[in-house]
Amino acid sequence: MAKLALLFAIKKLRQLTLAEETEVIGAYTAINNSVKSLENLQRMLTTDGQLPSDQAKEIEELVYRVEDVVQTYGVIARSRSADSSGMFLPFKILNSGGAQKKAMSEITSLCAKINHFASPEVVQRFAGFHFESNNSCYNNCQQWRQNFAYKQDDETVGLKKEKEPILGALLDKSEGYENRFEVIPIWGLSGTGKSALAHAICNDTNVVDEFKEHRLNIRVSENFILEYALLHAMESFVGSVEEYADAPAQVLTELVRQHLEKSRSLIVLDDVRSTEDWQTLRGAVGAKGCRILVTTRAREVAKSIKQTPYIHEKRPLSDKNSWKLLKRIVWLETEPGAEMKSSMEKMGKEMVKLCEGLPGAIIALGKLLAGKSASEWEMVQKNARPYLSQVMAPSYAELSDDLKLYFLYLGHFREEPEIEPEKLCHLWTIEGLISKGDCGSKRTLLDLTQEHLMSLAQKSMVGVRQTIIELKSCHLVGLMGDMCLSKAEEGDILKVMDLQSGDHNLQPSLSFSNTRRLVIYLGKYNARVTPELARNLRSLRIIKAHEHQQLEEFVWPSIMSNIKKFKALRILDFNRIDFRKGKIPGGIFALPFLRYLSFKGCILKELPSYISNLSYLEVLDLRIKDTCNITIPDVLRRMRRLQHLYLPRAFQAQNGKKLRLDGLAELQTLKNFTSKLCEIQDLFNLKKLRYLDVEVEDSLEDLESITNHMSSSTAPEKWLHSSIEIKNFDCYTEARHNVFRKLLTRRGGPPKFSFEGYIDQLPPHNMISQRFTEMVLSSTQLKEDPMPILENLHNLRRLVLRDDAFLGTKMVCSASGFPQLKQLQLSRLFFLTEWKVENSAMPMLSHLKIHNCEKLKKFPDGLKELALSSRIQDEKDAETICR
Repeated sequence: MAKLALLFAIKKLRQLTLAEETEVIGAYTAINNSVKSLENLQRMLTTDGQLPSDQAKEIEELVYRVEDVVQTYGVIARSRSADSSGMFLPFKILNSGGAQKKAMSEITSLCAKINHFASPEVVQRFAGFHFESNNSCYNNCQQWRQNFAYKQDDETVGLKKEKEPILGALLDKSEGYENRFEVIPIWGLSGTGKSALAHAICNDTNVVDEFKEHRLNIRVSENFILEYALLHAMESFVGSVEEYADAPAQVLTELVRQHLEKSRSLIVLDDVRSTEDWQTLRGAVGAKGCRILVTTRAREVAKSIKQTPYIHEKRPLSDKNSWKLLKRIVWLETEPGAEMKSSMEKMGKEMVKLCEGLPGAIIALGKLLAGKSASEWEMVQKNARPYLSQVMAPSYAELSDDLKLYFLYLGHFREEPEIEPEKLCHLWTIEGLISKGDCGSKRTLLDLTQEHLMSLAQKSMVGVRQTIIELKSCHLVGLMGDMCLSKAEEGDILKVMDLQSGDHNLQPSLSFSNTRRLVIYLGKYNARVTPELARNLRSLRIIKAHEHQQLEEFVWPSIMSNIKKFKALRILDFNRIDFRKGKIPGGIFALPFLRYLSFKGCILKELPSYISNLSYLEVLDLRIKDTCNITIPDVLRRMRRLQHLYLPRAFQAQNGKKLRLDGLAELQTLKNFTSKLCEIQDLFNLKKLRYLDVEVEDSLEDLESITNHMSSSTAPEKWLHSSIEIKNFDCYTEARHNVFRKLLTRRGGPPKFSFEGYIDQLPPHNMISQRFTEMVLSSTQLKEDPMPILENLHNLRRLVLRDDAFLGTKMVCSASGFPQLKQLQLSRLFFLTEWKVENSAMPMLSHLKIHNCEKLKKFPDGLKELALSSRIQDEKDAETICR
C-alpha cells in the first residue's frame, strides 16, 4: 500500500500544478520540482525493497498540507472578490499580496520536506527494509493458490458435463484435423477451477489415447520466462536438458517445434496473464495438428486468441455440487454421526453459499472447517466471508498500480448495484486520481474514467452495464467486492461504519484518526467523532442502508451536528437519506473546501439559500427521489466555480419565477434542464457547456430560440454530448412544422432526440441531419411508413416508435437500411399489421422490443436469427411472434 500512497501523492501534486491558485501564488515550480523528486523516488524503488509505509504516510500528509495551503489561499482571495451583486470577479485579476506571500512561503517549506523524504540519502537509510514487496505479494497469492488447489480426487465434482464441449472440440476428427492448429481458452474469475478443468481434460482417458505422451503442462503465471517454459517442454520430450541449459530462446523454440510436428500434441498453458505472453508462446508452440488449452483470468487474453473454435467460460458450481465438494473436503472418507451432521449441515449449506460456487473458496472453507466442532463452526461462520474473499487476491495482484487505486476506490460503493462512471469521474478528479493532463487533446475526463473501468472489467474485477453507445454503470460482484473493501480498509484508503450493527465511537485506537475517507451506513445505532477524525476527513458518504428502511429504523447520528468541524472535507455524498427526520446540517454550508455535494435519491423539500456560500463547489447533484418536489432558491447563478449541475426531475423556484443559471461561466454539465422552470436564454451564455439534457414542453418560442442557437458557431461543441426532449408539441401550424424541420435538419444539434406530438409527416431523408444516434418518436401520427426515411440515418443506434407514432398498417425495412441500429422498440402501434424486414437489414441489431402491437401477428423472416438468440422481448405475444 505504501507504493500506492506514493503514486497517489504524485497524482495529487500533478493536479495541483494545474490549479489556477498555484499559478497566481507562483508556486508552480516548487510543486513541480516535488513531482519530479517523487517520480525519481518511484524509479529508485526495486521489487525487493519498497518504500516503508511510515515514510509513504509522511509524504502523503505533506501533499495534503500543500493542497490545503493552495486552496486556503483560493478561499481567502475569493472572499474578497464579490461585487455588490454577490457575483465573483475573475480569479486571475485578484491581488491578495499578504495571503499570496504567506501561501508561497508555506508551500516552499512543505515541498522542501517532500524533497527531503524523496532524497537518495533518506531512501538509502531504509534500503535494508523490505516492505510490501511485489515478491511478497506474489508469494502470498501463490500460497492462496496452493490452499485453493484441487486434489486429484476432487476433480470430478461438477466437471463431468463441463468437460464435454471441450473434449468434443479436442477430439474432433473432421476433414483436415491433423493439420489444424486450434486453441481453446478457458476463462474465468480467480478460484473458479480453470486449472482443475484443464488438468481433468488432459488426463481424460480419451485424450490420453489420442495424444499419448505428447501432453504438456506449462505454468506461465507472473514471473514468466520463455526460456524456462521451453526447457520444460524439451524435458518432456528428451528427458535431461542439461545440454540446452544455455541455449537462447530462438534455438529452443525451433527444437520444441520440431518435436511438436512429429506427432499431434496437447499443451496446457496455465495462467496466462497478458496478450503479450500469449503472443510470445504462440510463436513458440503453435504447430500444425497441435491443440492448446489456455487458462486465463484476463478476458482480453481469451478474446485475442484467433485460432479458437470457441471461448469456454468457467462457470461457478451449482449449489448441489458446491455442497458435495465441501463435504468431501471436510469429512474426507468418513462423515460425522447423525446428530452432529444434522446440526452442522444447516450451517455448512449457509456458509457454502458465501463461496458463490467458486471451488477455490469452497476448498478454503473446507480446510477451515475440517476437524472442528459444531461450536467452532459457528465462529467460522461469523468471520468466513473476509477470509474467503482472498480467493480473489491473485486477480488484484496482477493489476497495474494505477488500476489498483481505481479499483480500491470502488470500495466506497460496495453495496451499490450501479455505480455511474460520471460520478466516479467527478470524484476521481477531485481526489486527484485523474486530471486533464492525463487526457491528451481529444479525450475527456469521462472518456478516461470509462477506459479505466473497461480495463477493470476486462480483467473481471468489476461488472459493467453498457448502453448501445456508452458504459452506463459498473458494480462490484460478490467476493470480489468483499476483497476490494477489505484491501481498501487495510490500506487505510477508506473506512466503513455500519450503524446497523452497533455504536461507533471513533477513537484513535480504532485506527480512524488518520482516515481520510469515511462511509457510514445509517442504522439504529449512533456514531461519535474525535477531533483527530474531524481534522483529517476529506470525504464523507452517508447512506440509507436499504431502500425500504423506515424513519424509525435509523438514528440521525450525532456526527451530523458536528459537521462544521470537518474543515478539510472536499466530498459530501448523501445517498437516499430522508431529511424529514433531520434538516440539512447548517454546518455544511460553512465548509470552505467542499467541492462535491450530492443529495441523490434523498427526500428533501427545500434547498437552503446559503448553499451559495460554497464558493469552491464544483459538483452539485440535486437529483432527489423522483416522488419529491423541492424548492430551489434563485442563488445557484452565484456559484461561479460550479462545473456540473444535476437538477431534480421535479422542482420549483422561489416566488414562482424561473431559475436563473446565467452566472455559471464554468458549467460543463447540466442535466434535467426544463424550459418550464429555467430560463432558456441562459443556456446560450454558458460557453463551456458540453453535456446537456434539455426538455421543452409546448413552447414554440423556446424551440425557436434553440434552433436559432444551433446554427451558431459555438453550438456544435455544446450539443455534441447532449439530448433534447420535446413534449406535448403538436404541429398543426406551419410555424410549428417549420421549427420541427429545423430541429431535424440542423447539423449542430443534439444527437439524442425525443419528440412527442402530432407531425403528420417527416422531412425527406436527405434533409435530415446525420448527427442523430438516438431517436424517440411518440404520438406523431405519421401516415406514411417512416422506415424508408429513418433507415437512411447511418449513425442511428437506437430507435423508439410508440403511442401511435405510425398510423399505417405496413412497415418495410430494406436490405441496406439502418446500418448501425442496435436497439429498436415498437410500442403501442395499434394499427400495424405487417412488418417486412429484408435480409441483411439492420445488421447490427442486438435488442428488439415489441410491446402492445396487437394486430402484428407474424415476426419478420429477416429477423428470425435475432429471435432465436433470445434478444427479443415481446410483452404480449412473445411465443406467437418468436415461433
